[in-house]
Amino acid sequence: MPVKFDCQAIDDAISLDDCYEQLIESRFDPTDIESFASVAPLLKKLNNNRTFLAERLIQELAGAGEQQTNNRYTPQVLMLKAPSKHTNFFMRANIWLPKEDPMLQLAGEKSFYYHVPHDHNFHFLTSGYMGPGYHSDYYEYDYFDVEGYAGEPVDLTFIERKTLSPGEVMLYRAHLDVHNQLPADELSVSLNIMPSMMFAHLRPQYIFNSECTHIERAITTSNSSTEPALHIIARCGGESGRDFLDHLARNSVIEEDRFRAIKAIVAVLPDEDSRYAALRKYGLNANSTLVKKMSQHYAQQLSLL
Repeated sequence: MPVKFDCQAIDDAISLDDCYEQLIESRFDPTDIESFASVAPLLKKLNNNRTFLAERLIQELAGAGEQQTNNRYTPQVLMLKAPSKHTNFFMRANIWLPKEDPMLQLAGEKSFYYHVPHDHNFHFLTSGYMGPGYHSDYYEYDYFDVEGYAGEPVDLTFIERKTLSPGEVMLYRAHLDVHNQLPADELSVSLNIMPSMMFAHLRPQYIFNSECTHIERAITTSNSSTEPALHIIARCGGESGRDFLDHLARNSVIEEDRFRAIKAIVAVLPDEDSRYAALRKYGLNANSTLVKKMSQHYAQQLSLL
C-alpha cells in the first residue's frame, strides 16, 4: 500500500515555480524512499494553491506555455515542469475522467489506464488536487520472487480499495505497490512528482491480468521503442547487422533487449526449422531464466513447441 502522509495541518500554499525551486534546493533523492518522503509537504503546499493549474492551462492553450513540447504521455497528462538535464525529477498533473464522460467512452477505459493493474519501476509522489479522486484496488507483491515472463503466475496480496481523496498525499513504492485504477465518480485531477532517472528501465515494470493473478506483459521504460529498429537491422543490416544482433542477443545486460534481438533474428528466417534453431541457440538455451521463459512463450506462439 502506498505510504500515506499526515499533511492535513499544512494549510499554506506556494506557486508552481516556488515549489519547483524548493524541490531543486532540497536535493532530494528520488531513488530513496525516506528522501523522497521528505518533500511530501512541498507537494501538499502546491496542492493547496487552488488557482495555479487553471493559470497553467490558460498559458498552454494561449500558446505561451512550453511544457507540453516534450510530453510523451497520453492526453490525460499535463506536464507542469518537464524533465531537464539539470534536475532528477519532473512534475505533472493527471486528469481522471468519470465513467460517463463521452471521451472516455469513445477512447475506452484502458486508454486512460483504467482497469490495467500495474506496478512501477520507480517511486513517485501523488496528491489529490481536484474532484473526489479516482479509485484504486491496491495490492502488494514480492518483485524479486518473479522472473517476469508473460503468463507467469504471481502472488498479489490484496490490501484495500481506496480513493485518492482531495488534499491527500501518498508515495508509491517501486516494485512493491500494485494498483488497478478505476474511474472517478466525477472529473478529478491528481498532481505528481516523478523521477527522471536514466537507469529506471534496467528493471521492468509489469502489467498484470485483470484478475491480478498473472503477468500479462512487461514494460521497460526506455527501451521498448528499440524493437522496430532491431527488425529493420535484421532486414537491412547485412552482415554487420547480423553481428550486432548476435552480440545483443547473447550479451545485453538488459534481458528484455536480449529477447527483442532474438525476435528480430527469428523474424527474418525462412522456415520453421531455422526459426526453431535460432530460438534454441539464443533463447531456449540461454543462461538467463527470463530470456529462456520468454523464448519458450514465443516459440509456443509460433507453434514451434
